[in-house]
Amino acid sequence: MNLEVAINKNRVRQAFSRQAPFYEGNARLQKEVAGKLVSLFPLQLRTPNSELRTLDIGIGTGFATKEFSSRFPKTSSFGCDIAWGMLKEAGMTGAVLAEADAEHLPYKDETFDLAFSSLAFQWTNLHNSVNEAFRILKPDGMFYFSTFGEKTLMELADSYSSAWRSIGIEGMPKMMRFESSKDVKTLMEFTGFKNVEVKTALIKSRYQSPDALLRSLKAIGAGNPSKEFQPSRTLLNNIFRIYKDRYGDNDGITATFEVIYAWGVKI
Repeated sequence: MNLEVAINKNRVRQAFSRQAPFYEGNARLQKEVAGKLVSLFPLQLRTPNSELRTLDIGIGTGFATKEFSSRFPKTSSFGCDIAWGMLKEAGMTGAVLAEADAEHLPYKDETFDLAFSSLAFQWTNLHNSVNEAFRILKPDGMFYFSTFGEKTLMELADSYSSAWRSIGIEGMPKMMRFESSKDVKTLMEFTGFKNVEVKTALIKSRYQSPDALLRSLKAIGAGNPSKEFQPSRTLLNNIFRIYKDRYGDNDGITATFEVIYAWGVKI
């Protein structure tokens, strides 16, 4: 699982649908990662045959599909997302769209030549999502995806854990837990993918304050998808204070995002 508590899919669906009209203007990091992911695709796709079928899993507003279509215009593009609001925004991509959970794709076995997903799988059970990608690929089909790694928002996690302990609450808080690159590679190989490669990139972003960081995440629908995550105002104030003390300066605070890029072939 990508969470220490169960993912509430309805919360994920509602949050991303609600913020879909504002997503493009607040998702600089997501655009950057989508472009990088597509740049990893093999160059021979630049002159594909007309029968090549591709699927963008968790298409969102279509960052990755738009980038892909601009580089490889002769392919037949499909896309799916759990949030109907995102699909509405993705309508301009020209892809054939479907509302679907990445863990339960509505496609037959061995349908696609290429599948990809950019920063969507952290909202899912990664094992189930990778298995579904494997299922819908044809033999020799390729799968590329990006997801957040375990160092993502490590400053926030550290501040939250310290604040939790400082107010005398026993045990550890329920928080998002991202995968390690090693675990991602192991999972890909266990699923059956061959020639698996995994790379990571650390992105340091600056914000005016911890509160501004949380607002930026909320603006794209990226809250904690668990009903158990409901910190009090007292706890939040303590988190913000610790965050500023440890990771801030006069110009604001730093937040780390670790992006994992992984790919492999179904043989």
